[in-house]
Amino acid sequence: MDLFESPAKKIRRQLGYLLPALLLIALCALFLSGINRTSVETLKNEQVTLEQALQKGAVRVYALTGRYPQSLSQLLDDCGITYDHEKFVVEYVANSSNLLPMISVIPLSGEKGGAP
Repeated sequence: MDLFESPAKKIRRQLGYLLPALLLIALCALFLSGINRTSVETLKNEQVTLEQALQKGAVRVYALTGRYPQSLSQLLDDCGITYDHEKFVVEYVANSSNLLPMISVIPLSGEKGGAP
């Protein structure tokens, strides 16, 4: 370090120290953003898969018995379907024994396929 260093040289030296740190922070931010995006997509895929499994299970029960399940617990027991109760709420509205029930899978984050 020169005692009589010019201001331009001093700024370049300080940028030389800050640039690697800023680059590291930017890379960490990109990495965390990618992880968050992947988590959101995974939750959305889980939601769609669970809803499809419940719909297909209800149709399967109807094909075997001639009646749709009258409750969610009956459907889960008959088809052996399990899901994470801490991630999703399943709304199951049985219409009649011969009408397909309304099945909705809602993530507990509050948005459809939204971020946790």
